[in-house]
Amino acid sequence: MVIEKLPEALLMEILSRLPVKPLLRSKSVCKGWYSLIQNPSFISLHHNHAASMAVAENTDCLLVKRSLNGGYDGIILSFVPNETPIEDIDVSSLGLDIPGLELLGPCNGVVCLTESGYYSTIVLCNPSMREFRVLPQPSYKKGYVANLGFGFDPSTNDYKVVKFGYYNPHILTDENDETMEIYELSTDSWREGRVNSQIQFGLHFVCLSFASCKGDFYWYMFCPDGDDAIIVFWMTDEVFDAKPLPEVCLFDDSIGSELFVLNDSLALVLYPSEWTEPSSFSVWHCPMEKCFDIWVMEEQGVEVSWTKKFAIGPLQWLEYPLGFRRNGEFLLVSDGVQMMSYNPDTRRIKEYQVYGHSPSRCLQVLLYTESLVSVKRHNERDGHDDLQV
Repeated sequence: MVIEKLPEALLMEILSRLPVKPLLRSKSVCKGWYSLIQNPSFISLHHNHAASMAVAENTDCLLVKRSLNGGYDGIILSFVPNETPIEDIDVSSLGLDIPGLELLGPCNGVVCLTESGYYSTIVLCNPSMREFRVLPQPSYKKGYVANLGFGFDPSTNDYKVVKFGYYNPHILTDENDETMEIYELSTDSWREGRVNSQIQFGLHFVCLSFASCKGDFYWYMFCPDGDDAIIVFWMTDEVFDAKPLPEVCLFDDSIGSELFVLNDSLALVLYPSEWTEPSSFSVWHCPMEKCFDIWVMEEQGVEVSWTKKFAIGPLQWLEYPLGFRRNGEFLLVSDGVQMMSYNPDTRRIKEYQVYGHSPSRCLQVLLYTESLVSVKRHNERDGHDDLQV
């Protein structure tokens, strides 16, 4: 065959432009193709091409978590390239606390699935390959309230999950220190980490929102006593760091705040979260008009500054934000269950045929680029028996 005579570098360039599904089928062509498609250099090249094409052609894809009947009839992950989902992945059989399912990431096409607040089951997933790995249980210390982060360490080409917690005074225990554990995909095991002393999470810190940006993981930590902060875990150095908030962040119960990623920068969206009733005689509950302020964190060396990029609104019936597309569309939830988008340039609202079917916060959106990164254990991966020489 002519294609067999192509230089490997040229063959890599050709194959790296194919979607994941045909590439997985191409692994059975011959041993050479199998080895090439499994090669880490090819996997990186393929993911970079996919991300570049999504930007150049404005064809990004969303990975949406949505529930049916509040989660009791199933949780599904949906690929949404435009206004309508094209594929669904049922994740109801993964052993997760389905109503509280959270998505962390993505990092190079890999997503971490877990349940909010408890994290007793943690799953790494490559949805484009339909691969899942249930992580071994970390050690459990009674009385600890945990937070979870997921990211990528480029120095070791490894994926990490960090779980850290602090003592809960409402549960009796002899332990009162902070604890941290780190999972590495390469070893498929947890090890103990050390919470660096300059970060004091305290007893009353509550995670309001989180986001993964450039492989590292960020939490917005709220404290009723003050000193709110953005906490980041650097995956390479395995240390926590505290970042300041915009000076306007004087939070109360009526203000909502969400962390997202906007054009590869950490973004903080501030908005009023209260609902109002237009009349005491009315049976209809009408949401207040809301304005959404978008702040972006800019870093110059060790210095951090926040810039207010723009404000959106006032808008009615749009309740809380879901994130951003690469084209600048602002994604929100309408009427508690439907995903919408707002274009700041045209000021037009677009409906997505994506529903959560629950009055609670059942929708979550990640900007997703497919990849060939495998999360399976080596003994679970396909062998060479079906290959042709």
